[in-house]
This record gives sequence, structure tokens and C-alpha cells, in this order.
Amino acid sequence: MDKFYITTAIDYINGKPHIGHSLEKVAADVLTRFYANKIGRDNVRFVTGTDEHGAKIAQYAEKENLEPQAFADRNSAYFSFAWDQLNLQYDRFVRTTDADHEQTVKDLVTKMKDNGFLYEGEYEGLYCVGHEAFLTDKDLVDGACPDHQTKPELVKEKNWFLKISAFSDKIKTAIEKDELLVWPESRKNEILSLLDQGFTDIAISRPNVKWGIPLPWDESQTIYVWVDALINYYTAADGFWPASAHVIGKDILKFHAVIWPAMLLAADLPLPKAVITHGYLTVDNKKISKSLGNVIDPNDWVAKYGSDAVRYFLLREVPFSDDGDVSEEKLRSRYEGDLANGLGNLVSRITTLVEKNLDGVFPEGTKGFTAPGDEISPLIEQYKFHEALAMIWQYVAWANKTVDENKLWELAKTDLPKFTEVSKQVIDVVEIIAKSLAPFMPETSQKILAAVTADKIVKAEPLFPRIE
Repeated sequence: MDKFYITTAIDYINGKPHIGHSLEKVAADVLTRFYANKIGRDNVRFVTGTDEHGAKIAQYAEKENLEPQAFADRNSAYFSFAWDQLNLQYDRFVRTTDADHEQTVKDLVTKMKDNGFLYEGEYEGLYCVGHEAFLTDKDLVDGACPDHQTKPELVKEKNWFLKISAFSDKIKTAIEKDELLVWPESRKNEILSLLDQGFTDIAISRPNVKWGIPLPWDESQTIYVWVDALINYYTAADGFWPASAHVIGKDILKFHAVIWPAMLLAADLPLPKAVITHGYLTVDNKKISKSLGNVIDPNDWVAKYGSDAVRYFLLREVPFSDDGDVSEEKLRSRYEGDLANGLGNLVSRITTLVEKNLDGVFPEGTKGFTAPGDEISPLIEQYKFHEALAMIWQYVAWANKTVDENKLWELAKTDLPKFTEVSKQVIDVVEIIAKSLAPFMPETSQKILAAVTADKIVKAEPLFPRIE
């Protein structure tokens, strides 16, 4: 691999970011930092952003007596601020109202039309305003959208359509051969089943929607918000296309594993290499929802616990491919247990002991810890972030146990040569821990490395202060 291009879903700006939005952003940032260490930061590109067009955004803006653009400017800033607080190293924060994006959208749909894969027709279907998408009867529960608890509108309108049927077999073959990897395997099987059932052509435009990008050849039609949004990945590629990985939630899999590949093929562009799908986060085993009042602002957690602790918690608590429950109580438990009492206590104890008893310097030739082969990288490459962190914490546990079982504070008085040897082993393990943590907890990693790789080791400052 000489280049790595990773994207997240761009967030719809009808509200502020919540902790569920944060999960895939942190995962993408971990992958960005991981591959940057392997192939160089200039060879890695990480893009995130906001999805700002559509009838729903215009409605929200009107309710607040704002122009749609002003509404978009304000709400988009909520997301970029949250991702900066989480210390995301993104290369571009793309907005669908950006001028270069709007031009890219027009160019791409024109190419699709010129290639003969768009046609004009009428469509009648059930339209959910909340999703900005057409639903089928099998998507509904008791006649209503299960996510928004509203009955979709029966809409009949003239649209331009994409001939997805022309590409279904090619997409299916690419997924079967993992040329377009859909991860995890359960999601791959799900999308193959969907393709086997037959995937109908989809509308790429809608009439009577003012807040959006008009079709270049038919300005009575506005480019469908999902088509507009998906093209952001190509807009922001900056020479890195095709994408190495699109990181998304499972609810938008069909858009990324069927519709987006069909759009690319219609425009003579290469397919992305992978669609990486994560599960849902719940709070107290309930879906995150404004109406339930259980929305967690990631900024609140970061302000209280620090960005590294929140990053650790999100990827340690729940396997990335699965649904899982989060809460501040669980975060605090991880903070006090794994971080403060585990890692933080380890670094504080061993640096204090080495400073006090060896004046912070090991004699030349002191034998240290021989590290095993790299056990962490394969887990990160397979998106098993929670397993990677669990493996790192096995090193934390080993180091703490070594300090305790050898009673290093006593050994320094009774057998200084052995104290020196064991302490060097522990310091070496702490260095391995810090380097392994660099993609996950970059600030903590830097602090530890500054303490244990200096010419003279001094007592480290507390990594995880007590939370009142």
C-alpha cells in the first residue's frame, strides 16, 4: 500500500453532533494515524464533513427564521468543532455547499447522462422526509418509518433515474470477490442478499426542492440529496481516488455498497476498495434520540474526561462491528479503572522509582524487555479496535504485576542490580504501550514517551487526574 484514503459518512446538519456520530470519526482517525506511521502522513488522506442540502434542511431553517445557508453555516460548525475537540487529524472537512463540491456533482451526473445511464420517468412511492429517502412496505413497521415514527407520504413525481440494473451483476461480483470489501461478513451477506432480490433503478433528482443543486440540463429538477452527499467522497479525494475505506453506519449500507458503486461505474470511475460498517451505540439500551432526552454531547465528555479518554472508551467498550451500550457511568468506570489506576498509576510509579533510585538513568548495558512480534497491527488492520486495546492492556497488567510481585520499592534497598534490571524491563514495556497507543490516544502516548525515552527519566505528571 502506497496511499491510504479514508472517509466517514458526512453528517446531516438537522441537529448537533452526539456520541453516536463520534464513533466512526474516532475509528477513522485511528486508522489515519496508524497508516500514517506506516507509509507517511503525506500518503494518507482523511475526509469528513457535513451534508447540508435537502427539503428537510430548508424546513428546519425556516422554523428558525434563517436562510438555509446561514442555518448550514451555523450547524456545520458544531460538527467541525466537536471533531477538533476529539483531536481528529482530518485533511478536509467537506461541506456539500462548497463550490467545488457543487461543480463536481454537476460534472459527475452529466457524465452519467452522457454515458447513457440516466433516463427520465415517473416514480410513485412512499417518501420519508426524515430519511430524505423513498421506503418500501417492508421497511415500515405498522405502516410507519421505525426510525422517525411517522407515516411516509405517498409521492408521485417526475424524476431522472439511474440504471442501477445495468451494474447489479458487476457490483455483486466485486463484493463476492472482495474487490469491493464489505465488512463485517454479516453485512456482506446482507448486501448480496439485497442484490439477489433485485435492486430497482433509483431517482437521482426530485422536483420542487429548492435547497439543493439543480440538474445542469433540467433546472426544474434538483439533484437528490443522497446522490449529492455520496459524491463528496470524490470531491475531496484530491488525487487519492479510489477510496481505501468508507467508514459508515450499518443503516446507510445500501447507499454505499450498491447505489454509490453504480454511480461510479456509470461515470467510468473506479470502485472504492472497502465499505467498513459499524454498529449502533445506545444509551441505557435505548436508541439515541432527542425525544427520549438521551443525546450525549461528545464535547461534554471531552471537557470532563479529556479527548484521549473518550477516544479510548468508544473503541474499547464496544466491538466496532456490533451494537453496544454506552453511558457516562461506564466511561467513568473505564477512566478510573483502566486509565487512572491501570495505565496512569503504572507510569507514575515506575518513573518515580527510577528517578528516586537511579537518578533517572540506567547503567549502560542494562538488559531490558525483549518485545514479541507485532501483535497489535493486525488487529487494527482488521478493525478489531477493542481487541487491540485489550491486548495493549495485557501489557499494562503485566507491568503493574511485575512492579507489585517484585516489590520494586523494597528491592531498590535490598538488591539494586536486580531492581535496575526489572525496572528497565518495565520501562521498556511502558514504551511499547505508549507506541501502540499512539493512534488511539495520541496525547497520552506523547506524554509517556517524553517521560520514558528522555535522557533522564523523571517522575511523570499524572496522566488522568481525579474527576470530582
